[in-house]
Amino acid sequence: MSRYRYVKGSITKITHGKHYMYSGENIITSSQKKVVEVGKQNGVIIGEPEEYVREKRIISIKSDLYIRNYLELKTPYLDVSNLLSFKSSKPFIAGIKAIFGDDIKHEVAKKFLLDLLDNKVPLPKWEATWILSDEQGGCFNEKYETIYINEKIILDAEKNPKKSWLLFLIMIEEIGHYVDYLLRNKYDTIGGDAPGDEGKIFAADFIHYNKLLFKDFEFAQIEIQEESGKIKRFNAKVLRDDPEFKIKAQDLLYTDSMEDDHGIITLKDGEEVEVEFFKIRGQGAIHEDITKRAAKNAGVLYDYRLDRGCSWQDVPCSDQSTINNCYFSTGFGMKKEGKIAFESHNGSLQYWHSMAPAGVFTNQEVKNLILKQAEEWFKEGISSKYNKQDIKINKHDIMYDPQSKRPSHTPVEGKKDGYDGLFYIGKILHMVQDSYSLSHTQRDSENRIVQFQGYDAQNHHKHGHADKDGGSIGAQHAETASTQILKFYKEFRDGKITTEAGVLLLLKNYLDKHVYPIAPGRENVTAGGSAPEYSK
Repeated sequence: MSRYRYVKGSITKITHGKHYMYSGENIITSSQKKVVEVGKQNGVIIGEPEEYVREKRIISIKSDLYIRNYLELKTPYLDVSNLLSFKSSKPFIAGIKAIFGDDIKHEVAKKFLLDLLDNKVPLPKWEATWILSDEQGGCFNEKYETIYINEKIILDAEKNPKKSWLLFLIMIEEIGHYVDYLLRNKYDTIGGDAPGDEGKIFAADFIHYNKLLFKDFEFAQIEIQEESGKIKRFNAKVLRDDPEFKIKAQDLLYTDSMEDDHGIITLKDGEEVEVEFFKIRGQGAIHEDITKRAAKNAGVLYDYRLDRGCSWQDVPCSDQSTINNCYFSTGFGMKKEGKIAFESHNGSLQYWHSMAPAGVFTNQEVKNLILKQAEEWFKEGISSKYNKQDIKINKHDIMYDPQSKRPSHTPVEGKKDGYDGLFYIGKILHMVQDSYSLSHTQRDSENRIVQFQGYDAQNHHKHGHADKDGGSIGAQHAETASTQILKFYKEFRDGKITTEAGVLLLLKNYLDKHVYPIAPGRENVTAGGSAPEYSK
């Protein structure tokens, strides 16, 4: 292929680094006036040229995830013979509408279903690119119907299982954006975009349906050109145990608002296009980190009970006595009013996070709800005796044993060490730790609460930034408070505090005066709203 450029004026090229030109044949430079060659430091060298050095790069990406229904990785709900005794398209259509919006017509979803069965749905185009930043894993561009993937992640995925899991998440989420585009622009003309991050929900549904947290599987075929020019092929693969189950499950929960996953990229030819991103952000485990340090300070064992308890409000189970975290049901219940995940994050139970619940409450009323809940959980904690029946299996959630680092379908044996109630104490610690986050409460210079904020008034992405600052002064206060609460618990269990009434009074006074003191004059102010830096 040849390339010609005719320019009537001047051409100026400025390179701040090195500038290379290589040719398989002749290089001819001709001028009607002068040809000037200047090498200020080392002169102009005429002789044998250096070899052209190729960079390692991705030649092609092939994947038919979701679009082709294979034995191992199936398209969810195409075949419902395991669910129903009769043929029906209702589960598939209900799933499509739940993920991509009620404005997707029944007949549109049905036509899409039939084309999937007949392998008529076109596969997306894939392109590896360096135009994405380190925080941008991939994106879908409607104009070119192309999914762009960060080339560095693909190259890393060949040898790093965690990067391979990340690559799979990027690809399946962007396929979700692609399917949304097809439904709205090819199978219909309604255009627009599904509310929320449909790609994330689509990915979670695909993973859950195929039970991909618990198996090895391949998901793409990659061709790489080595520096030598040799073409190498590898099948991108996810391993069951690397990364571990808990990390994978947490990854599925991290969602952004709709406006967060949109943005502008500049293609290689200079064209600017709007895309939907897969954004890479650290999940963080700040509650677990603070609780581990506090447990060490207090001389209390940190095991699965505290681990699940201190993260429970973020992934709550409908059965509140279940020593478990319900990742899947949280992901699908977060936006459904009445579900425990919704109420905890957005509704009537926001005080579990030391925030103003839905409705009209004063700061003092929110504080009273928190203190009452802390007392109830503490009572359960000090009265709990180990019993296998306390550990229940939710049909949608597989338990995680942090000791063996394996998912388990059977209850995890508890340690009969007298600390069987730590699961409930962990819940108190989560609530207390949240109270020191700048996006949960506003405090004055004396650490007194000025305002309990409301999650409904906040930009959820901005809110999350404050929750991840493990080095903040708030995190230090949270560790101090968590240590003291664990000491109260340990001293009662060890018999140093002899009555339930005595330890509950100590807890209540400590929370009242040291953790949740309200600034004078702010008791009867209506709770809610948001500090400007976290508002919508």
